[in-house]
Amino acid sequence: MAVASAAYAELGIDAEAVERALSANMTFPASWYSDPKIYAFELDQIFARSWHLVAPADQLANPGDHVVARAGHVPVVLTRDREGALHGFVNVCRHRAYPVAAGAGNRKTLQCRYHGWTYELDGRLRSAPGCGFEEQFDKRDFSLVPVSAETFGGFAWVNPDPDPPRLRDAHPELEQLFDDRAVSFDGYRYVRRYTYEIDANWKVYVENATECYHCPTIHSRSFSDAFDVSRERYEYVNVGRILAQFTDYNARGRRFAHATAQDDRAFRFVYVWPSSFVALDDLVAFSGMIIPTGPETCRFDADMFVRPGLSEQEVERRLEMYTLTLEEDAEAVRIQQPGLRSRMVAHGRLMPSRESAIIAFHRMVWDGIREGTGA
Repeated sequence: MAVASAAYAELGIDAEAVERALSANMTFPASWYSDPKIYAFELDQIFARSWHLVAPADQLANPGDHVVARAGHVPVVLTRDREGALHGFVNVCRHRAYPVAAGAGNRKTLQCRYHGWTYELDGRLRSAPGCGFEEQFDKRDFSLVPVSAETFGGFAWVNPDPDPPRLRDAHPELEQLFDDRAVSFDGYRYVRRYTYEIDANWKVYVENATECYHCPTIHSRSFSDAFDVSRERYEYVNVGRILAQFTDYNARGRRFAHATAQDDRAFRFVYVWPSSFVALDDLVAFSGMIIPTGPETCRFDADMFVRPGLSEQEVERRLEMYTLTLEEDAEAVRIQQPGLRSRMVAHGRLMPSRESAIIAFHRMVWDGIREGTGA
């Protein structure tokens, strides 16, 4: 506890006050959404120790395939080696920190384009120009730094921790939830990626994404016109470190008034702590990853998928609804962030009947901070 108390003091955290606020359905202190010390702690103690969805698994189906991503602040590269094994590494050359891969593709090796250090797909240093002239230079000492990589649910996942619990152990409820609620991207084809640079703390964006209390006002022309956002029909499922939402098509909306759901519910959404999102209806799906980029900024990458056979007109009509929704979310949290930065309202009051997911999310963050301080 002495270590935790010292860490709390360093971060300016009053643990008892935080517990009182969370127990009373209040939000975190406003300062937590802009404080550089809190942000740096979250990167090291939460994002660097968690699983993150990075790409469709079929982008790593063949020997030589590789993808790059960011797991929080950690640049990563995933590879499929010549024997078919999946690997994950920090995407940083052991010479002077230049990346060894850019984008997705297929290669026989990974190579830093700064000075030409070349690595095997299993991370071993293959060659470094001029290394034969150096004393006490052993290539075996300079392999790429490993991270953990797995596939699950049709996606590749990465954890910067080289020895974490397996994804299924970290989120034991995930597989059953995917099975029970028809959360599957089988039969969808990849279309394109949309990237949103967001002027708000990453927690603000997660809070927005995991509740639909704001949908009737912020998304009246987009999501709410497509799906039923009424309190009676909109369902929240908060289990473990997973936050999910389910609802039907909006029969009175203009967008999909005559649509009927083929599966359990028309719209299914799952957030997996701390950065990963999947969402789908019967014809369109997207996976998303939130990437903190600063105490008051983040990025959201959304990979869009559609059912084969959908007309181009229908593809664009569906994607327009989702992209408009995401643009509206980005604008809403941008407007929200200065109010948090002002710290003039120390805490907000949550509405448990519509914001139970935010309450659960706050517990995840608080648990992550407590675990990181050794409490």
